[in-house]
Amino acid sequence: MKKNNLKSLYSNISQKIKAYKKKYPKKFKYFLISASGVVVISLAAVTASSLHMADKLTAEPPSQAAAGNSTYTSGDSSVLAADQAAKVTADGLSQNTTALSDSVSGKVSRGEKALLDPSKGDIISLGIKNTIVTLIQQRLVELDYLESDEPTQEYSEAIEAAVKLFQRKHELDITGQVDARTYDLLMSDAAKEYTVYLGAEGTDVEQLQNRLYELGYLNKVTGYFGTDTEDAVKEFQKRNGLSEDGNVGKNTREKLYSADAIPLSFYIGDENDEILKFQQRLYELGYLTSKPDSKYGTDTVMAVKHFQDINGLIADGYMGPATRDLLMSGNAQEYCLKTGDRGDDVENIQTYLKKLKYLKSVTGYFGSDTHDAVINFQKRNGLTADGKVGSQTIRKLLSDSAKSWNGSALGGGSESGSGSSGSGSGNSGGGSSGDSDSGISSGSIVNRIISIAKSKLGSRYVYGAKGPNTFDCSGFVYWVLNQAGIKQSYMTSYSWQNTSRYQRISSMKDIRKGDIISYRGHVGIALGNGQMIDASSSQGKVRITSINSSYWINHFEGAYRIF
Repeated sequence: MKKNNLKSLYSNISQKIKAYKKKYPKKFKYFLISASGVVVISLAAVTASSLHMADKLTAEPPSQAAAGNSTYTSGDSSVLAADQAAKVTADGLSQNTTALSDSVSGKVSRGEKALLDPSKGDIISLGIKNTIVTLIQQRLVELDYLESDEPTQEYSEAIEAAVKLFQRKHELDITGQVDARTYDLLMSDAAKEYTVYLGAEGTDVEQLQNRLYELGYLNKVTGYFGTDTEDAVKEFQKRNGLSEDGNVGKNTREKLYSADAIPLSFYIGDENDEILKFQQRLYELGYLTSKPDSKYGTDTVMAVKHFQDINGLIADGYMGPATRDLLMSGNAQEYCLKTGDRGDDVENIQTYLKKLKYLKSVTGYFGSDTHDAVINFQKRNGLTADGKVGSQTIRKLLSDSAKSWNGSALGGGSESGSGSSGSGSGNSGGGSSGDSDSGISSGSIVNRIISIAKSKLGSRYVYGAKGPNTFDCSGFVYWVLNQAGIKQSYMTSYSWQNTSRYQRISSMKDIRKGDIISYRGHVGIALGNGQMIDASSSQGKVRITSINSSYWINHFEGAYRIF
């Protein structure tokens, strides 16, 4: 009997798919049939047979499917299985043909082991593992409530938080659970993309208010999106050529965190005593090389950009409140050359280091070898050994009293990132090993980055968080680099795809330990040996994972050599 039922279930799958398409046209966009999908569907049928599911799938009447402790009707359940299996396989969300059998044996809120369907009364909540979670995750990514990440079947805290944002946006009960109402709306064409808007409150509101304050559009940060915040957003959108709707969606958010965001601040040509005060401070710290004159000209813009870059602000060249506050504080760092810089200034410093036998070659790129050479020079000459070339180090380096290196032979290897199209050949002295023969940098800056990143393993993923205890993917990279002494302004995963500050690596096989890896909608830090550490929305925490899965290979955009 079971054999005949199974045969009937398999042979009628085409008709059942058509019936499902007619009954659920909006959900059917997730129904993708391919050769691999057919294989998975067949395996699902075999699995259902082994679990004695075939009788239930074909025998239960519709009235029982709606009951609190029963399974699905044969038509809807079998087609749902086909729908999910085909979707997961065809989209590349899972190459594992056991995914569907895992979901069949997963926990169901009604007490049965079957595929979950919120439309039938199942409640998807924290901890549940099921194929339906993968579909929910993908849909949340499409609507920008969740960062792109490897597909998962586990309903994590990160997915729960994204669902809460979706429910907030659509004025549903904010439970974090996916019930019938939430699921049907999420999968429909009526689902709205993630935005922050009037009346919203939370950490996401606080984060965008901080940026509006930095740009001079807002006077205080409250965590509540009131009329003041809405007016500030509209003014920002107006000045930056965006639609003036007062909502912060994807386009506004990307512009807000970009270096070319236009602030409410001084502009080129402005002249007053307040500008003079800021120019004098920039001159004192070594950023402004021309005489302060009260005029906000191109030289002042460049000085402000250098200051922002070195002090971890978004380098837009405008004197907003956050820039003014830091500039006039005791925490402002003086102008210096550091890891990741390139250009004529770096080349000049390397020339002197080579002359004094701290460096073997001049590349024009400030990598780990130059960093180690500077530290050795500073130690030998009684300076603070921080690896940065500031005014004191420059004065000593150019003086007649500068002491040359008297230590052991120079290390081997080449310094990476010396130009836009390749790597140079500069090596540091003073016992620095430079880059190892395997091509993985062993400079102290690399080890510091990795050590700091690993210290946050297990920290909770929170969309938009930038540390120190919760992170999203770009916030994690931002926090780690700054903790390692690299003053990198915050960039979204999209901004990382387009940055020109660092040497770009276009092939995954050339990725080295310490590189920043950019994917579509995601960013992580390379650990070497085919692994990376990142803040994962799938797992809801900072984790170590392989970069060799088909998902990451297909989503790879490039990598960036920081050192």
